Amino acid sequence: MRLHRIGIASHAYADTWAHQNFVGWYDYFNNIGLDPKPDIGHADAEHHPDWVAHRWQDERLVNGDIDNTERFLEAGENLYKKYQRHNTEILKRGVNAQWSELNEWFLDIFGRSYSGPIDFGGGDRKKAYKKKAPWLGEFDEDIWFDEAVETKIRGLKDSKKGLASTFYLMKDKYFWWDDVDREKTDWFRFQEAVKAHQTLAMGYLKPTFKKMDIDLHQH
Repeated sequence: MRLHRIGIASHAYADTWAHQNFVGWYDYFNNIGLDPKPDIGHADAEHHPDWVAHRWQDERLVNGDIDNTERFLEAGENLYKKYQRHNTEILKRGVNAQWSELNEWFLDIFGRSYSGPIDFGGGDRKKAYKKKAPWLGEFDEDIWFDEAVETKIRGLKDSKKGLASTFYLMKDKYFWWDDVDREKTDWFRFQEAVKAHQTLAMGYLKPTFKKMDIDLHQH
């Protein structure tokens, strides 16, 4: 589960750049324009904060022209330097590359930043990642779930994404596969790692939010 925790912590750390200027619960502060969606997190901004090499407009800000390339590279640099410090100070190991080298590596993969309603160039960037790092496996966001859980489809298969996941005629049923040890599956370990990281984060955040008179359990 330790590797899952490292992945979750790294994602959460990088999201403090990608999701900046949003709060993680229902609050009008998250409202952008006349979007009718609930003001939860960056729902009004949809996936724009998450897309690599993407430009978008945050109407709430004085300077609302956002280029995700700048944010993502800054996040990557700080995260990489944390890994470097751990290797050199804790493990007493050297590092294979300096950030300046990796910065150029990522810029080459990202290419020109773009704007628009979809993730332009996502497929090409995945191919570029594979070419630069051939040891990376094929990414499939459903593979851990499908390896651990049997899905009994009732009617049409339920969507797992976005608003479509809330609409169904007959809800699918889910069972652990009989021939797997569920506690050894990546899906189970990932979920347990999420809960462990949330508990740790809440411990750090609770005193700060208490001073702000915010009860995290109500959000």
